[in-house]
Amino acid sequence: MTAQRKGIIGGISIIVLIMLIGTFYDWQISQALINQNSLIGTIFQDFGLWPLTLVIILSSMVVVNYELRISNQSTLIRLIAALGALTLGGWELWRGYLKTTLYYSLALKDNLDKHAPIAQANSDGGNLHLSWLGNFSIWIIIYLVIIGLSQIWLSQKSSYQMDYLLKVAIVATLACFLADNVNSAMKTYWGRWRPYELAGNSQHFTMWIFPNGADNHLSFPSGHTTAAAAIMLLPMFVDRSNIKLQKITFWISLAYCIIMWYTRIRVGAHFTTDATSGLWITWLIFFIVLSVTNMHLISKDSYSINLYK
Repeated sequence: MTAQRKGIIGGISIIVLIMLIGTFYDWQISQALINQNSLIGTIFQDFGLWPLTLVIILSSMVVVNYELRISNQSTLIRLIAALGALTLGGWELWRGYLKTTLYYSLALKDNLDKHAPIAQANSDGGNLHLSWLGNFSIWIIIYLVIIGLSQIWLSQKSSYQMDYLLKVAIVATLACFLADNVNSAMKTYWGRWRPYELAGNSQHFTMWIFPNGADNHLSFPSGHTTAAAAIMLLPMFVDRSNIKLQKITFWISLAYCIIMWYTRIRVGAHFTTDATSGLWITWLIFFIVLSVTNMHLISKDSYSINLYK
């Protein structure tokens, strides 16, 4: 058995063990760890949703560069594809990241002004917001910087590398959209109360294995860990000739997922099984999509892509 396969089996075993422990001790673990004044928990809550958005934006930028520089399609088709990709990337930047992050940032300021716990925020929406001009200004500045940096990076790629990255872009975007939609559907159906909503009273606490139905409570599974789990796709964007950098990216990405997992439990936004399920459900979807498309996270070249060799 290869080291990679042993790692995968070990990872699955750890997830199963955590889910089993959480099934029976979710409440106790949450009450022991919860601290809504956790600084690192607040940082990851307010600003840590970027991985899923980044993967989709990177994919969009690949399509833009490919259509304008490599594609041999008609000019009209190339322009439509490039414009569509730009629109998708811009929309995802707003919908998938800035909209929520700006709210969390305003909630943080409001908490500080009121001397409330810094991580205290309505994770499912609120009334705090900037003006339309303020939102647009932040969005356009960030998006222009991303466009510029990404196109500088992609301009150094050969047509061979761009052919591979185009496939990565399509597969990664599909995987992210599937994970995001499954997470949203499950949140609505499960209707599980968040730890901070219970405020130490277990009256409405339910085990994750018993869905409550749609009741406006959205704790299971965690949206933050779902977004964080998408970072595991980043090694696919690394040059296939650079195995070392692919592996470094993989391990840094995994570390980010673990920190996000812990912080969601720490600030009382999720129970252990909520945070863990956000990870394993997303990774399972990625595994299925990558298996069907014969794509893998780490490989020696773009056409012989096999994590297990």
